[in-house]
Amino acid sequence: MNKPVSRREVLRMAGGAAATLMLGTAATRALAQGAYPSKPVTWVVPQPVGGDADAVCRLLQPRMGEVLGQSLIIDNRGGAGGNIGVAFGAKAAPDGYTITFVNQGILAFNPYIYRSIGFDPAELQPITWMTNTDLVFCVNPSLPVDNLHDFIELARKTPGKYTYGTAGTGSGNHIACKMMESMADISLIHVPYRGGGPAIVDALGGQIDSVMAFPLAALPHIRSGKLKALAVTGARRSPALPDVPTVAEGGVSGYEFTSWFGLVAPKGTPAEAIERVNQATIDALKVPETIQRLREGMTEPVGKGPKEFAELIASEQARWSSLIQKYGIKAE
Repeated sequence: MNKPVSRREVLRMAGGAAATLMLGTAATRALAQGAYPSKPVTWVVPQPVGGDADAVCRLLQPRMGEVLGQSLIIDNRGGAGGNIGVAFGAKAAPDGYTITFVNQGILAFNPYIYRSIGFDPAELQPITWMTNTDLVFCVNPSLPVDNLHDFIELARKTPGKYTYGTAGTGSGNHIACKMMESMADISLIHVPYRGGGPAIVDALGGQIDSVMAFPLAALPHIRSGKLKALAVTGARRSPALPDVPTVAEGGVSGYEFTSWFGLVAPKGTPAEAIERVNQATIDALKVPETIQRLREGMTEPVGKGPKEFAELIASEQARWSSLIQKYGIKAE
């Protein structure tokens, strides 16, 4: 025969059940309010250390980590115009613990240049449109030119002699220089690298004559006189290099090129993780010191969310598919 349960025991069990229910509800509420992330987040950067992408990411990394409350671990995976790193990021678990840097070249150029890029852009979930940036065309100071007009005239006298380095076939650097080459009616030799950093190193060393560079990595060398800046690619001169004319001013009428950077995650990543990373990125882009450093590097903070970034990617893919075919660019 079962022993009767006292009133005191009933109250104790009821209190325990209520406490358990309250704990469960609190845990659910905490998750809903953003328990993510509960461990460090891997940030795949598909370029080597020292390139433009790496410089921007490392600039934003500390503040983003503070906002998220977890470390952001940068994982540099260069090669194949960024395809290797982005393919790795696209195939990661869609749990919010792997995010990937992308740029215009990777998502708007590579699908039309490579036979296979190793991933489907539809596998990626846009997070944040981070920045826009103009590029800068530089030469080794040993080259006997003082401006872009002189360089174009020199290249016209000896077609196929002078080299230019980029972050790889189909990179933003490559397309920007190919546009300039085509519109100026000159013939240069393209030397692709596994990222913008190595291209700049070889331009400094004189192994190549020129480099179409993202400015964050190139500006210190320009200011030290180790690289000579001939032109910027945007529609207007940059406050960071006020004495350097645009490519259009240098003799290539109608020329204009601006690149962009962003963040993506594997498709299926929880919406709360996407939103937390987006907000952390936007927060980092609003830090006054960061804004100043980006603008000093000819890079403009944008800070738009998933919807705007998805629209940008779609419009850029539509724009560049025909132009890449026109320029006849294919992976080497």
